[in-house]
Amino acid sequence: MNGIEGASDRRSTDRITGKAVGEMLARLRFENRWTLAEVSRRTGVSISSLSKIENNQSSPAYSVLVRLAEGLGIDFADLIGSPTEKFASAARVITRAGGGTRYVTRMGLYEALAPDLAEKSMQPMIIDIPVRASSSRPVRSAHKAEEFVYVLEGEVVFFMEPYAPVVLSKGDTVYFDSAREHGFSSNIDQTARILSVCLERPGASTRSTEDPIRD
Repeated sequence: MNGIEGASDRRSTDRITGKAVGEMLARLRFENRWTLAEVSRRTGVSISSLSKIENNQSSPAYSVLVRLAEGLGIDFADLIGSPTEKFASAARVITRAGGGTRYVTRMGLYEALAPDLAEKSMQPMIIDIPVRASSSRPVRSAHKAEEFVYVLEGEVVFFMEPYAPVVLSKGDTVYFDSAREHGFSSNIDQTARILSVCLERPGASTRSTEDPIRD
């Protein structure tokens, strides 16, 4: 089985988020008496996108989640609905296989690792990259961060401005500036899997072709 459905079948999906983000957004707006326009001003995410997220009609891209967390003044792990403890001296969190917090975007199926630890400098994720039809619109995003990617399974085509696309095979890595528009797609007729570790930069402005955003 190909695509995100196939990736979901390999692991339990009982912790997939999406609804959690919408509920968190609605709760924060209620508690702070913010309008959608105010949240849009704080985050740079369009009012229409915010409305779809809050009503569980859209799963926000990773870059949009980063902007929401930063603009609303909450931790990324809290935003996606993971109970968290703060990072401190001698902190240690173990995430068992398949035990991360999962959420789906047009890029693929994400599994946030160490989701129970807030205020960490890095965001480690496993991403299942589905097969895409040649006629489908490429998914691209940008978020002000340094990013390291290791290919765990399959092959992926890595796109990044201004370079030509490059194929990465199992065991290959790439370290890059995520502020430049970039994306991945499976290069073979099966879902590929990558490990992505992002080091977000404070004050990041981000954009994504996965969700409409305000200029």
